Amino acid sequence: MAMAGASDVYSKANDLFQHFLRIPVSLASVFRVSNALGAQLESVLTEPAPEPVEVPASEVVYASMDGSMVQTDDGYKEVKAGRVWVQSSITANGSTRNRITESRYSAHLGHYSDFLPKFEASLSHLWIANPRQTEESNLVFITDGSNWIHAYTTTHYPAATHILDYFHAVERLHTFSTTIGLPATWFDEQCKALKEQGVSNVIHAVEKQTCTNANSLTAQNNLLTYYRNNAGRMDYPAYLKRGLCIGNGAMEAANRTLVQTRCKRSGQIWSEKGVNHMLNLRSVLQSNNWEQVVKLLS
Repeated sequence: MAMAGASDVYSKANDLFQHFLRIPVSLASVFRVSNALGAQLESVLTEPAPEPVEVPASEVVYASMDGSMVQTDDGYKEVKAGRVWVQSSITANGSTRNRITESRYSAHLGHYSDFLPKFEASLSHLWIANPRQTEESNLVFITDGSNWIHAYTTTHYPAATHILDYFHAVERLHTFSTTIGLPATWFDEQCKALKEQGVSNVIHAVEKQTCTNANSLTAQNNLLTYYRNNAGRMDYPAYLKRGLCIGNGAMEAANRTLVQTRCKRSGQIWSEKGVNHMLNLRSVLQSNNWEQVVKLLS
C-alpha cells in the first residue's frame, strides 16, 4: 500500500488494487499507511550502511546535491536532494544519451543541516578510499554554484575531485553574451574553449569585451567573479582527459524523478512533515531499496 502511495497520487492506489486484486482501498487508508511508514524511515535513513560495498580504486564514484521547489502550507520551499552513483552504472541509452542503472537517493525539505545526514548515509553504502583525507580519492562531486554545497563538499571531502557543472558555467556565459549582444559564434567558440583550453582563456576573452552601459558592465563583472571564484573546479580539459562526466544532468533528472514526479503535481500542497515522509518513501523506492520499508513491518 505504501509503495502504491509513493508511486502515484493516493487516489490512484485504489485503481491499482481494484485492477490487480479486486480489493477496494480508500484514499485515507493509503495516506495513513504511507505517512506512518515514511515517518518511521526518518531515523532509518540517517543510519550509516552496516556493510558498505568496497569500491575498486579504478571505479569512479559520483555524488551530487541540488534543490527543487515544492508547494507547502507556507508557500514554495526548497527540497534538497542528493544522488550517488558509480561510473560502471552509466550505460548508453541511444546514440547520444546515457542512463544510470542504479543510484542511491536522499531528500529533505528544510535546512541543509537536516538533509546532510541523509546524504551521508546514502553515500555510506559504498566504501570509498580516502574520501575525507588529503590523499587522492576516486570520489567526484559534480555540483552547481551553491555556496553551502561547495563549502560542505570541499571541507568534508578535500581529497575528492570537485567539478562545477559545465552547463551552469555555459548558462552564465550565455546570459553575458546575450546581454551585451555578442554573436552566437562567439558563445559557441567560448563553450568549446572551456572544454579544450580551460577557464583562463575564456576569462581573458570576456575581459576583452567592451561594455557600453551599466547592464552589460554588471553582466561582465558577474560572470568574471563567478568564473574566478569557481576556477578551481572548472578544469574541464583535465576532467575530460580522465574520462569524467562534467555535466550534472543526472542530478537534474533526480529532481524530476525523485521529487517533482510525486510531490509537484497539479493542486498539491504539502505540510512540511508530510512531504518529508513522502520523500523518505520516494528515496528508498527510487534507490531500489524497498527492503528498508519491509524491515519496518517485521
